[in-house]
Amino acid sequence: MISLTAVLVPLFAVALLPFLFVLVVYSVAWTAYLLVAQQDPPPYALLGSAALARLIPFLPLAPLRCVKVVKASAQYVWACLWNIRIAHDWFLRYVYYTRAKERGEPIFDTIPYGIPFSRQVLDVYPAPRTAGPEPRSTLAAPEVTGLGIQRGVPVLVIVPAPILPSSILGHRKTYLQLALSMRKLGYCVVVPDITYYPASRIRQSVIDLRLALSWVGAHISSYGGNPASIYVMGFGLSAHLVSLTLIQEATVLSHTLVVNAIAHGEESSAGASPHGALQAEKREQVAMRLKNLEIYVPQVRLPHLAGVVLLAGVSDVVKEYRHEMEQGTEHLSYLRRSSGPSHGQCLLHSPAHLLVESRGIVDPSFLPPKFLLIHGGKDQVVPISHSTLLNTLLSEAGVKQVEMRAYRELGHLETLTSLLTIPCQKDSAYAPQLLADVREFIS
Repeated sequence: MISLTAVLVPLFAVALLPFLFVLVVYSVAWTAYLLVAQQDPPPYALLGSAALARLIPFLPLAPLRCVKVVKASAQYVWACLWNIRIAHDWFLRYVYYTRAKERGEPIFDTIPYGIPFSRQVLDVYPAPRTAGPEPRSTLAAPEVTGLGIQRGVPVLVIVPAPILPSSILGHRKTYLQLALSMRKLGYCVVVPDITYYPASRIRQSVIDLRLALSWVGAHISSYGGNPASIYVMGFGLSAHLVSLTLIQEATVLSHTLVVNAIAHGEESSAGASPHGALQAEKREQVAMRLKNLEIYVPQVRLPHLAGVVLLAGVSDVVKEYRHEMEQGTEHLSYLRRSSGPSHGQCLLHSPAHLLVESRGIVDPSFLPPKFLLIHGGKDQVVPISHSTLLNTLLSEAGVKQVEMRAYRELGHLETLTSLLTIPCQKDSAYAPQLLADVREFIS
């Protein structure tokens, strides 16, 4: 005879499975929230007074949201495990070049760039003597000094992206592999540290980038770089930072010209006709809408930029926030908390919104003459529509050269890791083509 215990134990175990599943889902979701979602929670999540709200952790209760958070967490962990070989390669290179520096053979210099506005530093990788893309003419050939450093070579500024954990993956040293690969191709490479959320909001990030670019324009010739051929590269949120910094300045300067023209009555002749009066009124309305926009630390001048490379960049903060809501990750993401947190601030920090609001007044001479937008068709983090929108708006604004490269099977993180694995191109099917696109654009 089968005992009662032998029957009840399997039944009890089966009945316990749903409870264990729910326990695991909520445990993972709540752990993720406790780690990255407690700072600046949305207003509707605050319970009672401010003092009481600080004592109550912000945690998800809806089962569907918890499932979405678990899915996103699993994708993040899988991406980390999938790229463990890249991390191992980075570690070996870091140890090697650290020891080379101790022997008095540094491959790069580390320099503070923002005092007194910022205490951040940047790494400069001068182009070596033996490397370099073939010059198109003898007039463009770089000069080689006795120190083995080329002079007059193109400069590539790589802006780190705030990938979680931003204190580690957003550090300038994370881009060691990419910097060395581009240096080997003959470029002078600069990788600055940028202050990101939660250390500060987008304003300080823009200030840091402006300071870094200003330093490059003023001092890069000492490291063999050509200050007339500076290119900037960003990925994800750092691509958003790059485009925001440049479009913010172009919009404010164009807005200032329009306001001055209106104030001095330079449009009075145009207003003589109904069409001219309508155009003048429209430009005045645009100027009013942008009156709250400002350049952060306008006393820091940006150098002339030859071009910009944006990899899987965010162009519209509000649009991306809605996408994150669909994914159930808007509370874990730094986007709203960094760019806002209010809706109005998010709009002012959206490059696409600034270009839309400044239609008809933005002067393309305030923008770099060339943009290269690279995006993956399988990007589930930042949809490809962001690059498509920015491509259209930049072309409408009158930028001379706007190129977009879309890769159907490319994911979000793979857009960056394909460039990080250039030394081992067999690990990424897209590495050769991505590298070719960047080299052709910079040449």
